[in-house]
Amino acid sequence: MENLSQEQITEKAIIYSALMLHDDEIKVTSEKIQNVLKSANIQFESYMVDMYVRFFENNEIGNLISSGGSVGTVTAETNTADKKEEEEEPEPEPEPESESESDDDMFGGGLFD
Repeated sequence: MENLSQEQITEKAIIYSALMLHDDEIKVTSEKIQNVLKSANIQFESYMVDMYVRFFENNEIGNLISSGGSVGTVTAETNTADKKEEEEEPEPEPEPESESESDDDMFGGGLFD
C-alpha cells in the first residue's frame, strides 16, 4: 500500500467497503460507506463516495463479482441476452419472386449461354 497514491487508497477502500456491505446484505449507500471509511481512518472526498455509489446502483455488485469485475462483460452478457430475445422473434418471410422474372432473364441469359 505504500506505493499507492492517496486517491488509489481511497478508491480501494470505497470498493472494499461496498463489498463488505454487500456481503452482509446491507444496502450500499453513501452514508454507510462513509461510516466504514471514517471507522478505518481513511481520508476521502465525499464526491468519490457518491460517484461509486451511483456506479453500484447501476451495476449490481453480485453481477460484477461473478463477471470478474468487468463492466464490459456484464454489458456484453446483457447485449447477448437481448440478441437472443431478438433471434426468438420470427423473421418475416421473404416475398416469393415472380416466376416470369428470373435472374437469367434480367441479365440476358445464363452464365454459359
